[in-house]
This record gives sequence, C-alpha cells and structure tokens, in this order.
Amino acid sequence: MTAGHRSILAMAAVCALLVSATDTAKAQIGVTRTQAGWIGVGVAAIGAGIGIGIFYAIHHGHSINGCALSGPSGLELQNRGDQQTYALIGEVAGIKPGDRVRVSGKKSKANSAATRQFLVEKVSRDFGPCEVAHASG
Repeated sequence: MTAGHRSILAMAAVCALLVSATDTAKAQIGVTRTQAGWIGVGVAAIGAGIGIGIFYAIHHGHSINGCALSGPSGLELQNRGDQQTYALIGEVAGIKPGDRVRVSGKKSKANSAATRQFLVEKVSRDFGPCEVAHASG
C-alpha cells in the first residue's frame, strides 16, 4: 500500500468510528432560561457599576482635605492634594485653626487678583490636629 492509500483508509476508519458513536450531538439553538437569567444579572451589574462610577466621578471634586490655618482674611485651608490654600467661607463654625479636616462644598472661580475660595457646606470629617513637619538636620 502506498502512503496515499493508507491515508484514505485511515480517514475512512475514523469516519466509520464517528458514525457508529452511540451519543449523538444535539444542536442547541438559543439560550436556556438559566442562561438568560445570568445574562440579565450580568447586564444589571454592569449598568450599576457604570452608574456608581458616574456618580462618584461627578461628586468627587466637591471636597477638600487639609490643615486649617488662621490667615489674613480669616480661616484658610491648605489642601493636601494640590497644596493650594483656600479661604474658607460658609459653614466654618466647627473648624479650628490647627485641625486637619475634610470639608464638602464648592470651589469658587479662580481670580488672578483674589485668593481661591471654598464655600463650605459641611465639615465631612475632623481628623484631629495637623501633623507638624519635622526639621531634618
């Protein structure tokens, strides 16, 4: 026998074995109810994740965290994030100079002549006294 004949004979044997197999394959068209339920759960979870992400993206910039200082125009807060100093206006009764706080509110439009202002709507958290920077030497 030549190599070509052996190849054809081997293919015929494999086909005969496949045809004589007892289990038949069933074609599944569509999805089952269980699969549809899990797909719905997945779509709802993705939607909720997107909604929560948008909520936090919109509301993220409305608080600053830093050390309260007594400045020339009243109470000021040096933001830990960008090291900018903001004059605090609004609900500042619960803030004492020397405390590290997180305040919620709105930043004012930056003027080139005036200092930045932050309108405090509420004190979100009081972290206690500010850390003192140690002199290295």
